[in-house]
Amino acid sequence: MTHNIKSAIAIACVLSFVANINDVGASNGHQTSIDKDEIVVTAKGLQSLGDIINTAHVFTEQDIIAAQAKSIPALLERIGGISISDSGGRGSTTGVFVRGISSSQTIVLIDGVRVGSATLGAAALNSYPIEALERIEVLKGPFSGVYGADAVGGVIQLFTKKGENAEKVISASVGSDSLSEASVALGFGDERNSLHISAQREETDGIDRTSILTGANNDEDAFEETAFSLGGKLSLGDKTVARLNVLATDSTVEFDNLFGNGAGNQTENETLSTALNVTHRFNDRVRWSTTLGFNEDEAITSSSFPSSFVTNRDSLGTEVEIQATDATIITAGLDYYEEDIESSNDFPVTNRDNTAIFAQLQTRAGALGLVASLRSDDNSAYGSETNGSIAIGYELSDGLRANASYGTAFVAPSFNFLYFPFFGNPDILPEESENVEISLAGSVGATTWRIAAYHTDVENLFSFNPNTFLAANIGEAELQGLEVQVQTQVSDWSLGLQADVLDAENKVTGDQLDDRPESTLSLNASRDFGALKLGFDLRAETGRVDRGGTEIAGFGLFDISAVYNVSDNVSILANLDNIFDKDYTVNLASSTDRFNTEGRQAKVTLRYSF
Repeated sequence: MTHNIKSAIAIACVLSFVANINDVGASNGHQTSIDKDEIVVTAKGLQSLGDIINTAHVFTEQDIIAAQAKSIPALLERIGGISISDSGGRGSTTGVFVRGISSSQTIVLIDGVRVGSATLGAAALNSYPIEALERIEVLKGPFSGVYGADAVGGVIQLFTKKGENAEKVISASVGSDSLSEASVALGFGDERNSLHISAQREETDGIDRTSILTGANNDEDAFEETAFSLGGKLSLGDKTVARLNVLATDSTVEFDNLFGNGAGNQTENETLSTALNVTHRFNDRVRWSTTLGFNEDEAITSSSFPSSFVTNRDSLGTEVEIQATDATIITAGLDYYEEDIESSNDFPVTNRDNTAIFAQLQTRAGALGLVASLRSDDNSAYGSETNGSIAIGYELSDGLRANASYGTAFVAPSFNFLYFPFFGNPDILPEESENVEISLAGSVGATTWRIAAYHTDVENLFSFNPNTFLAANIGEAELQGLEVQVQTQVSDWSLGLQADVLDAENKVTGDQLDDRPESTLSLNASRDFGALKLGFDLRAETGRVDRGGTEIAGFGLFDISAVYNVSDNVSILANLDNIFDKDYTVNLASSTDRFNTEGRQAKVTLRYSF
């Protein structure tokens, strides 16, 4: 708790300084990537990034390219309030925590389609190639009132490329640990009709994933992935648009045997996400949209304990958006999905379905804005759940707004918790949560900032009952924190700050929850020097525990990236991560061993566009 108090004071001082900055923007009008008028699709109701009441973050395609992040989790970690816990380098199992809420408690969408394993209850974000994306949106807070199960921490939506700019790109990369990457992306068409086809290939020798040296574990653990994506848009007249997006991945990741013996441990993962959307605008005030989705997630593990798990999820969602007045938008819809699993284990039940109805109201009256949602889910496995949220924003003055929100959410029990042989409990209940958030957001000249405080209670946590040896709802968690986000221009420099403090506690034992740092800080600076753009990033954290309270030392990492435009068509991208070769830990493999992390990492990319 002492760490939290000191961090909160530091954040308050930074915010006080930033709030008093007076028009530090450059005279040449150079801007950051933030566009206040940009619509946040995931929030529904045509909410712009500047007006949205809930805390939201957006990475555009330009942001993704400039960041040169090695993976989606690595990019998301640059957002304040998001931390990750990987299991030893590229391709390893990686947990993404949004305000301390785990991966299984945060929904992941690709082009509007729910993805992930129904047995594990989470999506493997590390399995999707970041090169295939044109946009990432992150909404923080409870969104079960719109999206149903698993939206306690929020929503992460990935948008694959559509090809609307008709750009064609060929790129090749080399880097540390024998890294090699190649990609080809072909775009055709315009804003009305377009087609995008791309393929990516990545190979790396990787690092030794754990500190375990016995058996055959003292080796490098490789990763390789091949990915294919297809995106298309077809305008059917002036009022109807059809979109098709397909993302397929095939990867193999080697890992160590935590029991110290055995070689040849690897998992083969295949994923397929397909979204077919048809949107029709009846007039200027009524829009109808329907999305048909297919998702497949397959994991086959070869080890001392071989296994195979396959999830097939079919979904259909339809919604109507009505602009009742110039200040009021009503969105209502139906949502259905069916999940089927196949496994090397004998699950007594392998199918379930979910039917839901939801509505959202977005309205404004003068300086007051309101967004309210309500959704009812009926699941064949665990019954009915009704959740909702309400968010209010008030413009205190020009460029200063106060926000407050309350919401409930739930997490569906996975097939493992329900039906895994000799462990599953078909009577287990969904996890349930309540969340309260207050925030203050403003802009002064070229500076935008937001400070948010939140409190989340989670009940019916999934756990293991030592008396029955079955899954059970045991325990409660309380998570409360403070976040600060600042972006500004100083002379020709774009500067950003993301910081947060978190108190995540097991309410039954009073212990800090594992894998969640108490405080994190991210600083970034970038500047264009004509054809050259440089970026500097600092990430630091402290107060992380694992394995039931074992303290993990804090650390700071410094990265540098550069983009040099040789010509209008040729660019060279380079980055050097962890430049001081810091040896640090984020995840323990046992009470005596850890999952290793990557040291200094270099990568150079040649990019040709035409």
